[in-house]
Amino acid sequence: MVRRAKDRAGRGGLLGRLAKARDGGVAMMFGLALPPLMMMTVAGVDIHRAATVRASLQDALDAAALAAARSQYIDAEGVTRVGMASLRANMQNFEGVTLEETATSFTLSEEGVVTARAKANVDAVIADIVLPPYGQVLDDQLPVTASSEVMRSNNRVEVALVLDNTGSMAGTKLTNTKAAAIDLIDRLAAADARTVEDDAVRISLVPFSMTVRVPTNNGARPSWMTNDGNHTGGHGQYGIFNGAVGRFDLFDDLGTRWGGCVEARAQPFDIRDTAPSTANLATMFVPYFAPDIPDNDYSKDNTWKNWRNVEANDYVDDGVSNNGSDKFNNSTARTEAWFNRLKYHHKYDNSPRGALTTSFGPNRGCDLQPLIRLTDDYAALRTAVNNMTATGNTQVPLGAMWGWHTLSPNAPFSDGRPYGEERLLKIMILMTDGENVLSDTSNPNDSTYNAQGYVWQGRLGITGGSNAQRRTALDNRLDHPTAGREDLCGNMKAQGIIIYTVAVQVDSQAQALMRRCATSDDHYFNVNSASAIGDAFDRIAGSIENLRITR
Repeated sequence: MVRRAKDRAGRGGLLGRLAKARDGGVAMMFGLALPPLMMMTVAGVDIHRAATVRASLQDALDAAALAAARSQYIDAEGVTRVGMASLRANMQNFEGVTLEETATSFTLSEEGVVTARAKANVDAVIADIVLPPYGQVLDDQLPVTASSEVMRSNNRVEVALVLDNTGSMAGTKLTNTKAAAIDLIDRLAAADARTVEDDAVRISLVPFSMTVRVPTNNGARPSWMTNDGNHTGGHGQYGIFNGAVGRFDLFDDLGTRWGGCVEARAQPFDIRDTAPSTANLATMFVPYFAPDIPDNDYSKDNTWKNWRNVEANDYVDDGVSNNGSDKFNNSTARTEAWFNRLKYHHKYDNSPRGALTTSFGPNRGCDLQPLIRLTDDYAALRTAVNNMTATGNTQVPLGAMWGWHTLSPNAPFSDGRPYGEERLLKIMILMTDGENVLSDTSNPNDSTYNAQGYVWQGRLGITGGSNAQRRTALDNRLDHPTAGREDLCGNMKAQGIIIYTVAVQVDSQAQALMRRCATSDDHYFNVNSASAIGDAFDRIAGSIENLRITR
Protein backbone atom coordinates (compact mmCIF):
# COMPACT_ATOMS: atom_id res chain seq x y z
CA MET A 1 0.00 0.00 0.00
CA VAL A 2 2.72 2.44 0.93
CA ARG A 3 4.82 1.56 -2.12
CA ARG A 4 1.89 2.15 -4.55
CA ALA A 5 1.18 5.51 -2.97
CA LYS A 6 4.77 6.54 -3.33
CA ASP A 7 4.83 5.40 -6.99
CA ARG A 8 1.76 7.48 -7.77
CA ALA A 9 3.24 10.42 -6.03
CA GLY A 10 6.49 9.99 -7.95
CA ARG A 11 4.76 9.84 -11.33
CA GLY A 12 2.51 12.73 -10.51
CA GLY A 13 5.47 14.78 -9.42
CA LEU A 14 7.35 14.09 -12.66
CA LEU A 15 4.38 15.01 -14.86
CA GLY A 16 3.79 18.08 -12.83
CA ARG A 17 7.37 19.19 -13.20
CA LEU A 18 7.26 18.65 -17.00
CA ALA A 19 4.07 20.64 -17.27
CA LYS A 20 5.53 23.51 -15.30
CA ALA A 21 8.85 23.43 -17.17
CA ARG A 22 9.69 26.76 -18.83
CA ASP A 23 13.12 26.04 -20.30
CA GLY A 24 13.61 26.61 -24.04
CA GLY A 25 14.66 23.08 -24.94
CA VAL A 26 11.23 21.54 -24.44
CA ALA A 27 9.41 24.30 -26.33
CA MET A 28 11.88 24.00 -29.19
CA MET A 29 11.38 20.25 -29.41
CA PHE A 30 7.62 20.64 -29.40
CA GLY A 31 7.74 23.36 -32.07
CA LEU A 32 9.91 21.23 -34.32
CA ALA A 33 7.73 18.13 -33.91
CA LEU A 34 4.36 19.83 -34.46
CA PRO A 35 4.55 20.48 -38.25
CA PRO A 36 5.50 16.90 -39.16
CA LEU A 37 2.76 15.60 -36.88
CA MET A 38 0.22 17.90 -38.53
CA MET A 39 1.51 16.99 -41.97
CA MET A 40 1.17 13.31 -41.21
CA THR A 41 -2.38 13.87 -39.98
CA VAL A 42 -3.64 15.91 -42.92
CA ALA A 43 -1.65 13.89 -45.45
CA GLY A 44 -3.43 10.80 -44.16
CA VAL A 45 -6.70 12.31 -45.31
CA ASP A 46 -5.31 12.82 -48.81
CA ILE A 47 -3.76 9.36 -48.88
CA HIS A 48 -7.13 7.85 -47.95
CA ARG A 49 -8.77 9.84 -50.72
CA ALA A 50 -6.10 8.70 -53.18
CA ALA A 51 -6.74 5.07 -52.22
CA THR A 52 -10.46 5.56 -52.89
CA VAL A 53 -9.71 7.12 -56.27
CA ARG A 54 -7.37 4.25 -57.10
CA ALA A 55 -10.18 1.71 -56.53
CA SER A 56 -12.47 3.71 -58.80
CA LEU A 57 -9.73 4.02 -61.41
CA GLN A 58 -9.29 0.25 -61.31
CA ASP A 59 -13.00 -0.30 -61.95
CA ALA A 60 -12.96 2.24 -64.78
CA LEU A 61 -9.88 0.63 -66.34
CA ASP A 62 -11.36 -2.88 -66.10
CA ALA A 63 -14.45 -1.66 -67.95
CA ALA A 64 -12.32 0.11 -70.57
CA ALA A 65 -10.17 -2.99 -71.09
CA LEU A 66 -13.32 -5.07 -71.58
CA ALA A 67 -14.62 -2.55 -74.10
CA ALA A 68 -11.33 -2.69 -76.00
CA ALA A 69 -11.30 -6.50 -75.96
CA ARG A 70 -14.91 -6.72 -77.11
CA SER A 71 -14.29 -4.40 -80.04
CA GLN A 72 -13.74 -5.65 -83.56
CA TYR A 73 -10.29 -4.09 -83.77
CA ILE A 74 -7.18 -6.22 -84.07
CA ASP A 75 -4.68 -3.35 -84.41
CA ALA A 76 -3.07 -1.37 -81.57
CA GLU A 77 -4.49 1.94 -82.76
CA GLY A 78 -8.08 0.70 -82.81
CA VAL A 79 -7.85 -1.06 -79.48
CA THR A 80 -6.30 2.03 -77.88
CA ARG A 81 -8.93 4.34 -79.34
CA VAL A 82 -11.80 2.26 -77.95
CA GLY A 83 -10.11 1.78 -74.58
CA MET A 84 -9.26 5.47 -74.12
CA ALA A 85 -12.76 6.58 -75.12
CA SER A 86 -14.29 4.24 -72.57
CA LEU A 87 -11.83 5.24 -69.84
CA ARG A 88 -12.44 8.96 -70.38
CA ALA A 89 -16.18 8.42 -70.23
CA ASN A 90 -15.90 6.33 -67.06
CA MET A 91 -13.79 9.04 -65.36
CA GLN A 92 -16.02 12.01 -66.17
CA ASN A 93 -17.43 12.19 -62.66
CA PHE A 94 -14.08 11.93 -60.87
CA GLU A 95 -13.59 15.35 -59.22
CA GLY A 96 -10.05 16.58 -58.63
CA VAL A 97 -8.61 13.74 -60.68
CA THR A 98 -6.60 14.16 -63.87
CA LEU A 99 -5.92 11.23 -66.20
CA GLU A 100 -2.32 11.27 -67.37
CA GLU A 101 -2.93 10.03 -70.89
CA THR A 102 0.73 9.89 -71.85
CA ALA A 103 1.21 7.30 -69.12
CA THR A 104 -1.96 5.36 -70.07
CA SER A 105 -1.87 2.55 -72.64
CA PHE A 106 -3.81 -0.32 -74.16
CA THR A 107 -2.00 -3.15 -75.94
CA LEU A 108 -3.17 -6.36 -77.63
CA SER A 109 -0.91 -9.42 -77.62
CA GLU A 110 -0.81 -12.14 -80.26
CA GLU A 111 -2.53 -14.42 -77.75
CA GLY A 112 -5.51 -12.07 -77.65
CA VAL A 113 -4.79 -10.47 -74.27
CA VAL A 114 -5.61 -6.77 -73.87
CA THR A 115 -3.30 -5.20 -71.27
CA ALA A 116 -4.29 -1.78 -69.94
CA ARG A 117 -2.29 0.55 -67.69
CA ALA A 118 -3.41 3.96 -66.45
CA LYS A 119 -2.03 6.75 -64.30
CA ALA A 120 -4.05 9.58 -62.72
CA ASN A 121 -3.18 12.45 -60.40
CA VAL A 122 -5.33 13.28 -57.39
CA ASP A 123 -5.37 16.87 -56.09
CA ALA A 124 -3.92 17.06 -52.54
CA VAL A 125 -6.74 19.27 -51.34
CA ILE A 126 -6.36 19.14 -47.54
CA ALA A 127 -2.58 19.42 -47.40
CA ASP A 128 -2.58 22.28 -49.90
CA ILE A 129 -5.07 24.31 -47.86
CA VAL A 130 -3.88 23.64 -44.33
CA LEU A 131 -0.13 23.42 -44.91
CA PRO A 132 0.71 25.02 -48.28
CA PRO A 133 4.46 24.40 -47.94
CA TYR A 134 3.86 20.73 -47.42
CA GLY A 135 1.33 20.66 -50.26
CA GLN A 136 4.10 21.98 -52.49
CA VAL A 137 6.37 19.19 -51.27
CA LEU A 138 3.68 16.80 -52.58
CA ASP A 139 3.50 18.87 -55.80
CA ASP A 140 -0.15 19.52 -54.81
CA GLN A 141 -1.08 16.05 -56.26
CA LEU A 142 -0.84 12.38 -55.43
CA PRO A 143 -0.26 9.87 -58.30
CA VAL A 144 -2.37 6.70 -58.51
CA THR A 145 -2.00 3.82 -60.97
CA ALA A 146 -3.98 0.77 -62.04
CA SER A 147 -3.54 -2.11 -64.46
CA SER A 148 -5.86 -4.69 -65.97
CA GLU A 149 -5.73 -7.67 -68.31
CA VAL A 150 -8.63 -8.99 -70.31
CA MET A 151 -8.40 -12.08 -72.42
CA ARG A 152 -10.11 -11.65 -75.73
CA SER A 153 -11.51 -15.14 -76.10
CA ASN A 154 -10.38 -16.82 -79.24
CA ASN A 155 -12.45 -19.89 -78.41
CA ARG A 156 -15.00 -20.89 -80.96
CA VAL A 157 -18.17 -22.16 -79.36
CA GLU A 158 -20.65 -24.75 -80.64
CA VAL A 159 -23.73 -25.03 -78.45
CA ALA A 160 -26.57 -27.56 -78.69
CA LEU A 161 -29.80 -26.51 -77.01
CA VAL A 162 -31.62 -29.79 -76.30
CA LEU A 163 -35.03 -28.90 -74.91
CA ASP A 164 -37.87 -31.04 -73.60
CA ASN A 165 -41.05 -30.44 -75.63
CA THR A 166 -43.21 -33.13 -74.03
CA GLY A 167 -46.85 -32.65 -73.12
CA SER A 168 -46.02 -31.89 -69.49
CA MET A 169 -44.18 -28.76 -70.63
CA ALA A 170 -47.42 -27.14 -71.77
CA GLY A 171 -48.18 -23.74 -70.24
CA THR A 172 -45.85 -21.72 -68.06
CA LYS A 173 -42.91 -24.11 -68.26
CA LEU A 174 -42.73 -23.99 -72.05
CA THR A 175 -43.35 -20.23 -72.09
CA ASN A 176 -40.51 -19.63 -69.64
CA THR A 177 -38.24 -22.06 -71.45
CA LYS A 178 -38.77 -20.21 -74.71
CA ALA A 179 -37.95 -16.87 -73.06
CA ALA A 180 -34.86 -18.31 -71.38
CA ALA A 181 -33.60 -19.97 -74.57
CA ILE A 182 -34.06 -16.79 -76.61
CA ASP A 183 -32.24 -14.76 -73.96
CA LEU A 184 -29.35 -17.22 -74.07
CA ILE A 185 -29.27 -17.04 -77.88
CA ASP A 186 -29.23 -13.23 -77.66
CA ARG A 187 -26.30 -13.24 -75.26
CA LEU A 188 -24.28 -15.63 -77.37
CA ALA A 189 -25.16 -13.66 -80.51
CA ALA A 190 -23.86 -10.51 -78.81
CA ALA A 191 -20.66 -12.33 -77.91
CA ASP A 192 -20.33 -13.44 -81.53
CA ALA A 193 -20.72 -9.82 -82.69
CA ARG A 194 -17.88 -8.70 -80.41
CA THR A 195 -15.29 -11.09 -81.80
CA VAL A 196 -13.17 -10.98 -84.92
CA GLU A 197 -13.31 -14.78 -85.31
CA ASP A 198 -15.29 -16.24 -88.21
CA ASP A 199 -18.20 -18.36 -86.98
CA ALA A 200 -17.10 -17.81 -83.39
CA VAL A 201 -20.49 -18.93 -82.06
CA ARG A 202 -22.85 -21.43 -83.64
CA ILE A 203 -25.95 -22.87 -82.02
CA SER A 204 -28.23 -25.82 -82.75
CA LEU A 205 -31.71 -26.45 -81.38
CA VAL A 206 -33.10 -29.93 -80.68
CA PRO A 207 -36.70 -30.07 -79.42
CA PHE A 208 -37.50 -33.61 -78.29
CA SER A 209 -40.28 -35.73 -76.83
CA MET A 210 -40.78 -39.41 -77.69
CA THR A 211 -39.08 -38.74 -81.02
CA VAL A 212 -37.02 -36.05 -82.75
CA ARG A 213 -37.90 -34.40 -86.04
CA VAL A 214 -35.15 -33.61 -88.52
CA PRO A 215 -35.38 -31.11 -91.38
CA THR A 216 -36.72 -32.60 -94.60
CA ASN A 217 -36.72 -31.59 -98.22
CA ASN A 218 -40.38 -32.20 -99.00
CA GLY A 219 -40.17 -35.66 -97.49
CA ALA A 220 -37.13 -36.72 -99.51
CA ARG A 221 -35.01 -39.52 -98.07
CA PRO A 222 -31.63 -38.35 -96.71
CA SER A 223 -28.62 -40.43 -97.71
CA TRP A 224 -28.02 -41.40 -94.10
CA MET A 225 -31.44 -43.07 -93.77
CA THR A 226 -32.23 -46.56 -94.95
CA ASN A 227 -35.06 -47.99 -96.98
CA ASP A 228 -33.56 -51.45 -96.92
CA GLY A 229 -36.26 -54.06 -96.57
CA ASN A 230 -34.14 -56.48 -94.58
CA HIS A 231 -33.34 -53.73 -92.15
CA THR A 232 -36.76 -52.19 -91.64
CA GLY A 233 -39.07 -55.12 -92.28
CA GLY A 234 -39.46 -58.37 -90.41
CA HIS A 235 -35.84 -58.80 -89.38
CA GLY A 236 -34.00 -57.83 -86.23
CA GLN A 237 -34.93 -55.10 -83.79
CA TYR A 238 -36.68 -52.99 -86.41
CA GLY A 239 -39.07 -55.71 -87.51
CA ILE A 240 -42.58 -54.42 -86.94
CA PHE A 241 -43.77 -55.74 -90.30
CA ASN A 242 -43.93 -59.25 -91.74
CA GLY A 243 -41.71 -59.55 -94.78
CA ALA A 244 -38.91 -57.34 -96.01
CA VAL A 245 -40.27 -53.89 -96.67
CA GLY A 246 -38.76 -50.43 -96.56
CA ARG A 247 -40.39 -47.68 -94.53
CA PHE A 248 -40.11 -45.14 -97.32
CA ASP A 249 -41.82 -47.58 -99.64
CA LEU A 250 -44.71 -47.73 -97.19
CA PHE A 251 -45.02 -43.94 -97.21
CA ASP A 252 -45.08 -44.06 -101.00
CA ASP A 253 -47.75 -46.79 -100.93
CA LEU A 254 -49.93 -44.53 -98.80
CA GLY A 255 -49.36 -41.57 -101.09
CA THR A 256 -48.01 -39.44 -98.27
CA ARG A 257 -44.67 -37.99 -97.20
CA TRP A 258 -42.41 -38.91 -94.35
CA GLY A 259 -42.80 -36.20 -91.70
CA GLY A 260 -39.15 -36.06 -90.63
CA CYS A 261 -39.33 -37.93 -87.34
CA VAL A 262 -36.80 -40.67 -86.61
CA GLU A 263 -36.43 -43.80 -84.57
CA ALA A 264 -33.46 -44.45 -82.30
CA ARG A 265 -30.75 -46.67 -83.70
CA ALA A 266 -30.46 -50.12 -82.21
CA GLN A 267 -27.90 -50.74 -79.46
CA PRO A 268 -25.08 -49.88 -79.22
CA PHE A 269 -25.38 -47.20 -81.89
CA ASP A 270 -28.22 -45.47 -80.03
CA ILE A 271 -25.56 -43.91 -77.77
CA ARG A 272 -22.59 -43.72 -80.14
CA ASP A 273 -21.48 -41.11 -82.63
CA THR A 274 -20.70 -43.72 -85.27
CA ALA A 275 -21.26 -42.35 -88.78
CA PRO A 276 -24.03 -44.15 -90.70
CA SER A 277 -22.78 -46.51 -93.40
CA THR A 278 -24.58 -48.80 -95.82
CA ALA A 279 -21.82 -51.30 -95.12
CA ASN A 280 -23.34 -51.76 -91.66
CA LEU A 281 -27.10 -51.31 -91.79
CA ALA A 282 -27.33 -51.16 -88.00
CA THR A 283 -25.63 -47.77 -88.17
CA MET A 284 -28.22 -46.34 -90.57
CA PHE A 285 -31.23 -44.32 -89.44
CA VAL A 286 -34.80 -45.51 -89.83
CA PRO A 287 -37.82 -43.25 -90.40
CA TYR A 288 -40.47 -43.07 -87.73
CA PHE A 289 -43.56 -44.92 -88.95
CA ALA A 290 -46.56 -45.31 -86.64
CA PRO A 291 -48.26 -48.57 -87.67
CA ASP A 292 -51.92 -48.88 -88.53
CA ILE A 293 -53.65 -50.72 -85.70
CA PRO A 294 -56.00 -53.65 -86.45
CA ASP A 295 -59.53 -53.02 -87.68
CA ASN A 296 -62.61 -53.28 -85.50
CA ASP A 297 -63.89 -56.45 -87.14
CA TYR A 298 -64.90 -58.19 -83.93
CA SER A 299 -67.90 -56.21 -82.79
CA LYS A 300 -68.79 -58.46 -79.86
CA ASP A 301 -65.28 -58.85 -78.49
CA ASN A 302 -64.86 -56.16 -75.83
CA THR A 303 -61.23 -57.06 -75.18
CA TRP A 304 -60.40 -56.48 -78.85
CA LYS A 305 -62.20 -53.14 -78.81
CA ASN A 306 -60.33 -52.04 -75.69
CA TRP A 307 -57.03 -53.00 -77.28
CA ARG A 308 -57.80 -50.75 -80.23
CA ASN A 309 -58.64 -47.77 -78.02
CA VAL A 310 -55.09 -47.61 -76.66
CA GLU A 311 -53.72 -45.91 -79.79
CA ALA A 312 -56.79 -45.28 -81.98
CA ASN A 313 -54.69 -45.05 -85.14
CA ASP A 314 -56.65 -47.22 -87.58
CA TYR A 315 -56.06 -45.45 -90.89
CA VAL A 316 -56.22 -48.25 -93.52
CA ASP A 317 -58.27 -51.37 -94.05
CA ASP A 318 -56.37 -54.46 -92.92
CA GLY A 319 -57.38 -56.45 -95.97
CA VAL A 320 -57.76 -59.51 -93.73
CA SER A 321 -61.02 -61.40 -93.23
CA ASN A 322 -62.41 -62.20 -89.80
CA ASN A 323 -63.79 -65.46 -91.21
CA GLY A 324 -67.29 -64.55 -90.13
CA SER A 325 -66.46 -64.52 -86.46
CA ASP A 326 -67.46 -61.51 -84.35
CA LYS A 327 -65.50 -62.52 -81.25
CA PHE A 328 -62.63 -64.74 -80.16
CA ASN A 329 -62.92 -67.99 -78.27
CA ASN A 330 -59.58 -67.66 -76.44
CA SER A 331 -56.82 -65.17 -75.71
CA THR A 332 -54.22 -67.01 -77.77
CA ALA A 333 -56.29 -66.70 -80.95
CA ARG A 334 -57.01 -63.06 -80.19
CA THR A 335 -53.32 -62.18 -79.70
CA GLU A 336 -52.31 -64.08 -82.81
CA ALA A 337 -54.91 -62.24 -84.87
CA TRP A 338 -53.73 -58.92 -83.47
CA PHE A 339 -50.11 -59.39 -84.55
CA ASN A 340 -51.07 -60.86 -87.93
CA ARG A 341 -53.03 -57.71 -88.70
CA LEU A 342 -50.54 -55.28 -87.13
CA LYS A 343 -47.58 -56.66 -89.11
CA TYR A 344 -49.35 -57.21 -92.43
CA HIS A 345 -47.53 -54.71 -94.65
CA HIS A 346 -49.61 -55.21 -97.80
CA LYS A 347 -52.49 -53.37 -96.16
CA TYR A 348 -50.64 -50.11 -96.82
CA ASP A 349 -51.43 -50.61 -100.51
CA ASN A 350 -55.02 -49.69 -99.59
CA SER A 351 -56.24 -46.14 -99.68
CA PRO A 352 -56.22 -44.32 -96.32
CA ARG A 353 -59.52 -43.90 -94.53
CA GLY A 354 -59.08 -40.15 -94.40
CA ALA A 355 -56.57 -37.31 -94.48
CA LEU A 356 -53.25 -38.38 -92.99
CA THR A 357 -51.89 -35.92 -90.43
CA THR A 358 -49.60 -35.83 -87.42
CA SER A 359 -52.61 -37.01 -85.39
CA PHE A 360 -53.72 -39.78 -87.72
CA GLY A 361 -51.53 -42.00 -89.86
CA PRO A 362 -47.88 -43.04 -90.05
CA ASN A 363 -46.70 -39.58 -88.90
CA ARG A 364 -48.88 -39.68 -85.79
CA GLY A 365 -46.97 -38.01 -82.97
CA CYS A 366 -44.57 -36.27 -85.36
CA ASP A 367 -45.79 -32.74 -84.65
CA LEU A 368 -42.61 -31.41 -83.04
CA GLN A 369 -40.75 -28.36 -84.27
CA PRO A 370 -37.90 -29.66 -86.48
CA LEU A 371 -34.40 -29.38 -85.09
CA ILE A 372 -32.10 -26.60 -86.30
CA ARG A 373 -28.60 -27.62 -87.30
CA LEU A 374 -25.56 -25.65 -86.12
CA THR A 375 -25.94 -22.11 -87.39
CA ASP A 376 -25.25 -18.47 -86.68
CA ASP A 377 -28.64 -17.52 -88.12
CA TYR A 378 -29.90 -16.34 -84.77
CA ALA A 379 -33.18 -15.05 -86.18
CA ALA A 380 -34.03 -18.55 -87.45
CA LEU A 381 -33.16 -19.99 -84.04
CA ARG A 382 -35.43 -17.51 -82.27
CA THR A 383 -38.27 -18.32 -84.65
CA ALA A 384 -37.83 -22.06 -84.11
CA VAL A 385 -37.82 -21.62 -80.33
CA ASN A 386 -41.02 -19.59 -80.49
CA ASN A 387 -42.63 -22.29 -82.62
CA MET A 388 -41.96 -25.10 -80.14
CA THR A 389 -45.05 -27.00 -78.98
CA ALA A 390 -45.71 -29.42 -76.14
CA THR A 391 -46.51 -32.96 -77.29
CA GLY A 392 -45.75 -36.60 -76.52
CA ASN A 393 -43.83 -38.41 -73.80
CA THR A 394 -40.24 -38.13 -72.55
CA GLN A 395 -37.21 -39.87 -74.05
CA VAL A 396 -34.19 -37.87 -72.90
CA PRO A 397 -31.53 -40.20 -74.41
CA LEU A 398 -32.93 -39.69 -77.90
CA GLY A 399 -32.93 -35.89 -77.54
CA ALA A 400 -29.40 -35.89 -76.15
CA MET A 401 -28.15 -38.18 -78.93
CA TRP A 402 -29.49 -35.86 -81.61
CA GLY A 403 -27.98 -32.92 -79.77
CA TRP A 404 -24.67 -34.76 -80.09
CA HIS A 405 -25.32 -35.38 -83.79
CA THR A 406 -25.66 -31.63 -84.32
CA LEU A 407 -22.28 -31.00 -82.64
CA SER A 408 -20.49 -33.88 -84.31
CA PRO A 409 -18.06 -33.67 -87.22
CA ASN A 410 -19.49 -37.04 -88.32
CA ALA A 411 -22.59 -37.78 -90.38
CA PRO A 412 -25.55 -37.49 -90.42
CA PHE A 413 -24.89 -33.73 -90.43
CA SER A 414 -21.09 -33.34 -90.13
CA ASP A 415 -21.61 -29.69 -89.11
CA GLY A 416 -19.34 -29.67 -86.08
CA ARG A 417 -15.65 -28.94 -86.24
CA PRO A 418 -13.27 -31.82 -85.48
CA TYR A 419 -13.04 -33.00 -81.89
CA GLY A 420 -10.02 -31.65 -80.07
CA GLU A 421 -9.54 -28.70 -82.39
CA GLU A 422 -7.56 -25.94 -80.72
CA ARG A 423 -9.61 -23.13 -79.21
CA LEU A 424 -12.91 -24.99 -79.67
CA LEU A 425 -15.62 -25.59 -77.09
CA LYS A 426 -18.47 -28.01 -77.74
CA ILE A 427 -21.32 -27.50 -75.27
CA MET A 428 -24.66 -29.20 -74.72
CA ILE A 429 -27.46 -27.74 -72.62
CA LEU A 430 -29.87 -30.58 -71.83
CA MET A 431 -33.17 -29.61 -70.21
CA THR A 432 -36.10 -31.81 -69.17
CA ASP A 433 -39.12 -31.57 -66.90
CA GLY A 434 -39.97 -35.25 -66.75
CA GLU A 435 -38.96 -38.83 -66.29
CA ASN A 436 -38.09 -41.21 -69.13
CA VAL A 437 -41.22 -43.03 -70.25
CA LEU A 438 -42.03 -46.17 -72.22
CA SER A 439 -45.39 -46.90 -70.67
CA ASP A 440 -46.94 -50.32 -70.35
CA THR A 441 -50.24 -50.59 -72.22
CA SER A 442 -53.16 -52.96 -71.99
CA ASN A 443 -52.87 -54.48 -75.46
CA PRO A 444 -50.41 -56.88 -77.09
CA ASN A 445 -48.16 -54.02 -78.24
CA ASP A 446 -47.33 -53.57 -74.55
CA SER A 447 -46.44 -49.91 -75.24
CA THR A 448 -47.43 -47.07 -77.48
CA TYR A 449 -45.33 -46.60 -80.61
CA ASN A 450 -42.36 -44.26 -80.13
CA ALA A 451 -38.76 -43.79 -81.24
CA GLN A 452 -37.91 -47.16 -79.67
CA GLY A 453 -40.63 -48.82 -81.74
CA TYR A 454 -42.62 -51.16 -79.49
CA VAL A 455 -41.09 -52.57 -76.33
CA TRP A 456 -41.46 -56.14 -77.62
CA GLN A 457 -38.90 -55.35 -80.33
CA GLY A 458 -36.19 -55.35 -77.65
CA ARG A 459 -34.53 -52.10 -78.65
CA LEU A 460 -33.78 -51.26 -74.99
CA GLY A 461 -32.49 -54.71 -74.14
CA ILE A 462 -35.84 -55.67 -72.60
CA THR A 463 -39.03 -56.94 -74.24
CA GLY A 464 -41.44 -56.03 -71.45
CA GLY A 465 -41.38 -55.40 -67.72
CA SER A 466 -42.90 -52.82 -65.41
CA ASN A 467 -42.94 -49.09 -66.08
CA ALA A 468 -40.16 -48.70 -63.53
CA GLN A 469 -38.00 -51.28 -65.33
CA ARG A 470 -38.54 -49.55 -68.66
CA ARG A 471 -37.67 -46.20 -67.17
CA THR A 472 -34.48 -47.62 -65.69
CA ALA A 473 -33.53 -49.09 -69.07
CA LEU A 474 -33.90 -45.64 -70.68
CA ASP A 475 -32.08 -43.93 -67.81
CA ASN A 476 -29.16 -46.33 -68.15
CA ARG A 477 -28.78 -45.53 -71.83
CA LEU A 478 -28.35 -41.86 -70.89
CA ASP A 479 -26.09 -42.32 -67.86
CA HIS A 480 -25.56 -45.62 -66.10
CA PRO A 481 -25.04 -45.43 -62.32
CA THR A 482 -22.44 -48.19 -62.42
CA ALA A 483 -18.92 -47.01 -63.20
CA GLY A 484 -17.41 -48.53 -66.30
CA ARG A 485 -20.71 -49.14 -68.09
CA GLU A 486 -21.01 -47.48 -71.47
CA ASP A 487 -23.59 -44.69 -71.62
CA LEU A 488 -24.40 -41.68 -73.74
CA CYS A 489 -23.23 -38.94 -71.36
CA GLY A 490 -19.94 -40.72 -70.78
CA ASN A 491 -19.38 -41.08 -74.52
CA MET A 492 -20.01 -37.38 -75.07
CA LYS A 493 -17.68 -36.35 -72.26
CA ALA A 494 -14.99 -38.60 -73.71
CA GLN A 495 -15.11 -36.43 -76.83
CA GLY A 496 -14.67 -33.28 -74.74
CA ILE A 497 -18.29 -32.12 -74.87
CA ILE A 498 -19.22 -29.92 -71.90
CA ILE A 499 -22.68 -30.87 -70.61
CA TYR A 500 -25.00 -28.61 -68.65
CA THR A 501 -28.20 -30.22 -67.38
CA VAL A 502 -31.37 -28.52 -66.18
CA ALA A 503 -33.92 -30.63 -64.27
CA VAL A 504 -37.27 -28.86 -63.87
CA GLN A 505 -39.55 -30.14 -61.10
CA VAL A 506 -38.52 -33.79 -61.48
CA ASP A 507 -38.34 -36.55 -58.89
CA SER A 508 -35.21 -37.65 -57.05
CA GLN A 509 -34.38 -40.42 -59.54
CA ALA A 510 -34.40 -37.98 -62.46
CA GLN A 511 -32.42 -35.46 -60.42
CA ALA A 512 -29.72 -38.03 -59.75
CA LEU A 513 -29.67 -39.00 -63.44
CA MET A 514 -29.28 -35.41 -64.65
CA ARG A 515 -26.63 -34.66 -62.05
CA ARG A 516 -24.59 -37.69 -63.17
CA CYS A 517 -24.88 -36.66 -66.80
CA ALA A 518 -23.60 -33.11 -66.18
CA THR A 519 -19.90 -32.40 -66.58
CA SER A 520 -19.71 -31.55 -62.86
CA ASP A 521 -22.02 -30.58 -60.03
CA ASP A 522 -21.73 -26.91 -60.92
CA HIS A 523 -22.97 -27.77 -64.43
CA TYR A 524 -26.18 -29.24 -62.98
CA PHE A 525 -29.20 -27.06 -62.20
CA ASN A 526 -32.13 -28.34 -60.19
CA VAL A 527 -35.11 -26.07 -60.84
CA ASN A 528 -38.02 -26.27 -58.42
CA SER A 529 -40.43 -23.92 -60.17
CA ALA A 530 -41.22 -22.80 -63.70
CA SER A 531 -40.35 -19.24 -62.76
CA ALA A 532 -36.74 -20.27 -62.04
CA ILE A 533 -36.03 -21.70 -65.50
CA GLY A 534 -34.79 -18.31 -66.69
CA ASP A 535 -32.37 -18.01 -63.78
CA ALA A 536 -30.78 -21.37 -64.62
CA PHE A 537 -30.32 -20.46 -68.27
CA ASP A 538 -28.95 -17.04 -67.30
CA ARG A 539 -26.30 -18.65 -65.13
CA ILE A 540 -25.39 -21.07 -67.91
CA ALA A 541 -25.11 -18.21 -70.41
CA GLY A 542 -22.85 -16.34 -68.02
CA SER A 543 -20.58 -19.33 -67.56
CA ILE A 544 -19.96 -19.72 -71.28
CA GLU A 545 -19.44 -16.05 -72.07
CA ASN A 546 -16.28 -15.75 -74.12
CA LEU A 547 -14.67 -12.86 -72.23
CA ARG A 548 -13.35 -12.64 -68.73
CA ILE A 549 -11.05 -10.42 -66.68
CA THR A 550 -8.02 -12.47 -65.77
CA ARG A 551 -6.71 -10.09 -63.12
